[in-house]
Amino acid sequence: MDKLLKDSFVIGAEHVAAWADLLDAINVFPVADGDTGRNLSISLYPLRAAEADKKKVVEQLLFSARGNSGNIASRFFSSFYMADSIADLAVRAQEGAQGAWLAVSDPCAGTMLSLFDALAEALPATQSVVVDKEAAVRILNRLEKAVQETRDTLPKLREAQVVDAGALGMYIFFEGFFYALVGVPDNQRPVTEIFKNSLLISSSFREEKDNGYCVDFVVEAKNSSPEKLAEITKGQDNAVIIPEGNIYKIHLHTEDAEKIKGQVKQLGSMLHWEEDNLSYQIKEFMNAQAGQSMNVMTDAAGSLTRADAKKYGITLLNSYLTVGDKCMPETYYQPEELYDPMRQGIKVSTSQAS
Repeated sequence: MDKLLKDSFVIGAEHVAAWADLLDAINVFPVADGDTGRNLSISLYPLRAAEADKKKVVEQLLFSARGNSGNIASRFFSSFYMADSIADLAVRAQEGAQGAWLAVSDPCAGTMLSLFDALAEALPATQSVVVDKEAAVRILNRLEKAVQETRDTLPKLREAQVVDAGALGMYIFFEGFFYALVGVPDNQRPVTEIFKNSLLISSSFREEKDNGYCVDFVVEAKNSSPEKLAEITKGQDNAVIIPEGNIYKIHLHTEDAEKIKGQVKQLGSMLHWEEDNLSYQIKEFMNAQAGQSMNVMTDAAGSLTRADAKKYGITLLNSYLTVGDKCMPETYYQPEELYDPMRQGIKVSTSQAS
């Protein structure tokens, strides 16, 4: 992959992190838990490793993926990131879109899946075509249309009067990606203007689901089969299964996280486990204050948690923390993710977003 292409992936990922709070604020599908921005920022951090080997980046995408949106996006980028040049992007986009649809147990239009389809259709399909400024604008116009259509495609989004947060997150990524690719200055219309009538949740919206857990895990199942792993996801919501040889990354929503953990351990070695309490997240999201007359903006040196920032209407301008080969906005790290590596002598550094 040439340097310009790699740098464009970095810019795309940083755009998503910069707009993460907005994505969280409109995240009502599939569950109104307000974490799409966080999940996409965490899931796509491997794309910022401009000097890393492509296969290593794809492996990290598998392990870092969080939430429904993050896992679907990671599946797409595990193909899209393998492009060697601009000429490869169309084929890789088609592969990524197909893989993303297949990874979801109950895929539906009106999500980032539709945006991936739109991208695959909009990219020039011949090797001789160069993606220039005119082509980039045309592609982004098609993606903008795909995002706008999500509001009328999914009943839940229509009720909330917002676009899909995951689809918008991917639009934000590709806006940064393509403008960087063709050398367009980053001073275009902000997404708050492009989608200005679809970024405020209706006051009449209510979330019906109020319990359960959002679970992400990676399991090495040498002596198992995809069918046995699929059995675990039966009866669970929003399941995403990403296979990589004997290793499987699985996301799902369940009312019994411990039961799922026990079933997985019987099939193989648990390599990674993450869970979020949906009851808590939904309650916090539905009780969040809206339409405040004043907001405070600070960098993370204010030592505020993301929970407090949301509660009091404070916008955090994150620096990045690089811990070993993991680089994310600093407020996405849990304390043990920072201090344990430091005790082990792993290099930790900070940097600003570009």
